[in-house]
Amino acid sequence: MRIVDTRGQQCPAPLIATKKALKESKPGETFKIITNSQNAFQNISKFLKDNDTHFEVEDNEGLHTIVITKSKVSDQDTTHSK
Repeated sequence: MRIVDTRGQQCPAPLIATKKALKESKPGETFKIITNSQNAFQNISKFLKDNDTHFEVEDNEGLHTIVITKSKVSDQDTTHSK
């Protein structure tokens, strides 16, 4: 499993790293983002929710691990016309 460690990085770097990893992942693939920034965690979570991307969170004393699974449908195709 791919791990993207963004500890010590300030926004928007962790969000950019998340978007890049998501783009490079194959449908159904899972990867982890690690951050120790509450702001980065909130921004990444919001981005994933807004794009209907499945993720789970593991928190351990200020260290956030976000486990992301790229959807079977391309996450780039989630711009629904509502």
